[in-house]
Amino acid sequence: MPTSRVTAPLTYYVSLSLPVIAWVGIETGYVMSALGMAFAFVGLPVFDLIVGKDHRSPNQADGIELDDMISYRVILYVYAALQTLLLWRMCHIWSTASWQWWQYALSVGSIGAVTGGLGITIAHELAHRNAAWERFVGYVLLAQVSYVHFALEHVAGHHRNVGLRHDPATARKGETVYAFIVRCIAQSWLHVWHMEARRLRNCGKLPYGVRNRMWWWSMIPVAIATAVGSVYGSSAAMLFLGQGAFAFVLLEAVNYVEHYGLTRNEIKPGVFEKFGPKHAWEARFAASNLFLFKLQRHADHHLLPQRRYQSLRVHEESPQLPQGYPAMVLLSLIPPLWRRVIHPRMPQGPAPLN
Repeated sequence: MPTSRVTAPLTYYVSLSLPVIAWVGIETGYVMSALGMAFAFVGLPVFDLIVGKDHRSPNQADGIELDDMISYRVILYVYAALQTLLLWRMCHIWSTASWQWWQYALSVGSIGAVTGGLGITIAHELAHRNAAWERFVGYVLLAQVSYVHFALEHVAGHHRNVGLRHDPATARKGETVYAFIVRCIAQSWLHVWHMEARRLRNCGKLPYGVRNRMWWWSMIPVAIATAVGSVYGSSAAMLFLGQGAFAFVLLEAVNYVEHYGLTRNEIKPGVFEKFGPKHAWEARFAASNLFLFKLQRHADHHLLPQRRYQSLRVHEESPQLPQGYPAMVLLSLIPPLWRRVIHPRMPQGPAPLN
């Protein structure tokens, strides 16, 4: 396989520097507790500017070979173990530290940047896999941020409904990131309840009985927080839940960027065009793609969800973001500036969802 078309497996281990940097910063304390956030939202955009873009795409034959390479999968499991260890250590620190409130807040943000930016990205990758044990590792990562139901909503909901008004994870043109996050979290949660109820009705079971997995997925945060609280105290439990909330809010902010204002045209009443590269924003910046396991090649992920991250390709038809996801998430926090930058880059197409 020509290495000029792919990123070597060991290169992805650079992504482990994010949890390590966050860990070192929190162990150091004081303003250094913000080191994880600073690296994620300032460092990575700077590296994107320095390193530039990666336009390489594996061809079909290379992609098949890449998907079968175990070496690309090992990093995902190494990260899962590292995140679990990191959270255990953070709970211990939170239970023994005598910090001011802002130090706790910075530490929660730094850990949330890790578990949301990197952890949920890897969980998302594993949620698409056929092997039950790979999905299990993904569920463990999602459980650590109190967002297990995301796996079902994303795979069975978002991938089917992307670009349509009833998709919670498609941001409407003109919608602010703040309104989107509230809407997406609430609608996604309700949507999974309804999907589970429909599944059980089709099996002749009670739609909202104990076989509805949302009961169990909703109880996981309570169970984990209770366990953390019993060992490390109530403050550690609340901070654990706080990093999870930061993580899934960050996830939804990324969702906002991925499909903002891109809609699928209605061919005839109730029938919509198929998803195409023009329905997802793409960012080819090498540094952030390395840390996000090429999530920013998002159109190709939607076109072939079973394709593993190392095999994802770029698409000329996809609208291009001017920076990687970390910088674009920050930009979205200022809606007028976001609209000024993004709206001129939007492809001409069907009417917006608003």
